[in-house]
Amino acid sequence: MLCCWKLTLLAEYGIWIIAWCFFALTCGGFIKGALGVGTPLLTVPMMAQVLPTQMAIAIMAIPVVVANIWQFTQAERSTEVVERFWPTFIAILIGTWFGVKILATIDEGTLMFLVGVAVIVFAILQGSRFRLHLPEPIVKPVGVLFGGASGLIGGVSSFFGPMLIIYLISIRGLSKNQFVSSISFLYVSAVVPWTLTLFYFGILDERLLIYSTLATLPVTLGLLLGQRIRSFISEARFRYLIIAILIVSGLSMLWRAAQ
Repeated sequence: MLCCWKLTLLAEYGIWIIAWCFFALTCGGFIKGALGVGTPLLTVPMMAQVLPTQMAIAIMAIPVVVANIWQFTQAERSTEVVERFWPTFIAILIGTWFGVKILATIDEGTLMFLVGVAVIVFAILQGSRFRLHLPEPIVKPVGVLFGGASGLIGGVSSFFGPMLIIYLISIRGLSKNQFVSSISFLYVSAVVPWTLTLFYFGILDERLLIYSTLATLPVTLGLLLGQRIRSFISEARFRYLIIAILIVSGLSMLWRAAQ
């Protein structure tokens, strides 16, 4: 059955399109393994060069779920992550529900512009001496606010990441490995409902479900390579790379607002 789908995929798109998508998915897995974030942000635009954008988004459904669950379960002291961030996890779910609910009535362009500007400004501040620090006593209550905001914005636009990245890089003393395990845990509360929604509305149909499952292979390959590279990235450089991802996310929001 799987061989038949591979032959169908080859006949429908050709070897060069498949090779490009394999490369794009591997790159997405690599950045996920190295930094814990950025997979759809990199992979979707690359695949959208040769595939319809909606198809490129749908193909990412299974890989992002698998990557985040796998990365979280591989983390050291994962139970501590759950204990520390479960209120944020729940807030994301609730915020996503409200975000999807108001999707039909909100001006997405205005929202994307305002949030995009805020994300870029915050990222620049976090790279300066004026950066925000969250002391441990307020990590959980502030996490509820950021989780709710992430779910709300993600439910409207699919941009779950920026608010979560802002929150985590503001926590005093959070190491690069703790950041990756924490963001993976929090992403699960966003990407699982998102994938189920794609399936419910028929965007992720049987054919794309097979393609999305196959896409897990190059993403996993990149994930394993990226994880090896992470050990060679210093804590300071890791932080600046995350800030760079945040700025790119903000610019993507501004681009979305201009459409």
